Amino acid sequence: MSARFSVFPQDRSERWILVPGVASTRQIDIRNESDTPVECHLRVDQPASASASPAVLTIQPRHSRTADIIFLANWSPDQETHLEVSLRNAQGERLAIFSHELVAAESSDCAVALDLKEPILIDGILAGFKLWFSITSRSATPRRFEVDFVPHPSLRFPERKTITLGPGEATAFEVPVEWNRSVRDVQGWNHPRVVEVFVPVSQGRRTAALPWEIVERRLEQYLSAEDREAKVVLAEPVVEKRPTYLHKTPGQLKYTELVELKKLEQAVVGVAHVRPPVNSDDASKKSLLKRLPIAPLVSTAIALVALTLTVFFFLRPPVSHPVTTAVHVSQPELTTPIVHAKPPAATRVAAGPVAKPVWTTVASGSRSPVAAVDYSKEASGAGTRATAAKAAQPKTLALAPQRQAAPLPAVDRNAVVALNDVAVAFTSGGRAVSVAWSGSAQASATVELLDFTGKIIASRTVRGDRSTATVRLPPRYHGSVSVQVIANGYHGERVVQSAYLAPGG
Repeated sequence: MSARFSVFPQDRSERWILVPGVASTRQIDIRNESDTPVECHLRVDQPASASASPAVLTIQPRHSRTADIIFLANWSPDQETHLEVSLRNAQGERLAIFSHELVAAESSDCAVALDLKEPILIDGILAGFKLWFSITSRSATPRRFEVDFVPHPSLRFPERKTITLGPGEATAFEVPVEWNRSVRDVQGWNHPRVVEVFVPVSQGRRTAALPWEIVERRLEQYLSAEDREAKVVLAEPVVEKRPTYLHKTPGQLKYTELVELKKLEQAVVGVAHVRPPVNSDDASKKSLLKRLPIAPLVSTAIALVALTLTVFFFLRPPVSHPVTTAVHVSQPELTTPIVHAKPPAATRVAAGPVAKPVWTTVASGSRSPVAAVDYSKEASGAGTRATAAKAAQPKTLALAPQRQAAPLPAVDRNAVVALNDVAVAFTSGGRAVSVAWSGSAQASATVELLDFTGKIIASRTVRGDRSTATVRLPPRYHGSVSVQVIANGYHGERVVQSAYLAPGG
């Protein structure tokens, strides 16, 4: 009888991956290999948290039917590792058995919290404080979590701590923090805006922040006025005096400096230069040339040349030139051009009173638009001038008051991002998910839709402080949806919250 039916998973997978704490649905295909229609009764023998739908179905000969296997949110990956579904006929006889492996999705998640416990005093002076940190595992299997803090120059946190927690387990411990109140950051503060702890998880990280206002309020009796104000300490510029090559060691000398030093040594300790002997004949010739009056001879030669040129230009005979007489040219007769002036077309002007503007200053007139001038056609020249003068008077144009834009609200970019109240619902006949949330100090947000395996099937990113989004489902997806909202702050911090929607919900 078992050979007459074949049952196999619709996705053809070797095992099904389920997310603990989230209801999910899988499909199986049942084929009737016999020649007669059979009424099949489906029953899930194990696990107890699963059921089949529909429980009874009739399969025609040589046909297949699909049935849903529904897993509830209380499915446990520790005890329920296999699925077993039996097919029976109307008489209770077993027709086939379907068995499949079940495993938990490999994902880690947790919830963290941070609070101030007590101050750390040394001889009555505040030297630090103790934090109280708690973490709760939301993973389906035992997971390791690494706890770390956002650093600050004035705070000294313990080394990163690793914790192993089982599903649903929680732990808490104190964290001693050393506070060096004399150390300040680049903004002049000796403390951070918030004390933040973070734990990496599969979908990013979980964070918890403790505002410094709470720390100041609880440690108020130990704080001074300098702890509540910023002081920017300007460092004095360090002037580096570069030694000359006389003060440098031989290993610090450059090549050019070595050359100059070598030249200086040669000039000081070099061989004295010996002048060659001078011949007596050459000396007598040079002394004779020095005694000759060369300058008066040059001056006399220049004067003779100038006198010669003067005689040549001014004492030469005159040259006769031809006599030129005035030439009379008759003026050409030009014909008077005939201009055909086309009268302007008549313009119809609606009858009615026309108001004239009154401008008291030049500035007020310059701000008003230029008034249009309307000229009417007149037969006579005087009528035309009167009409033009009358029409040239500017007309009053009503100026509507300009609407001023509303001032934009100021954004505090130093605030820490917060995310609350994530609400989700199906829209568009179950083919889209509408998501709304609330929070503050949000620079952008990302909405992700996850299937029953934890895989992202759709996402959308919004900019600014927008807190609504609609994300469409893939065309052929009809299962449950986990919605995850990630809010990003102006300084890179992230906050994540999740929600769940059952199929058809």
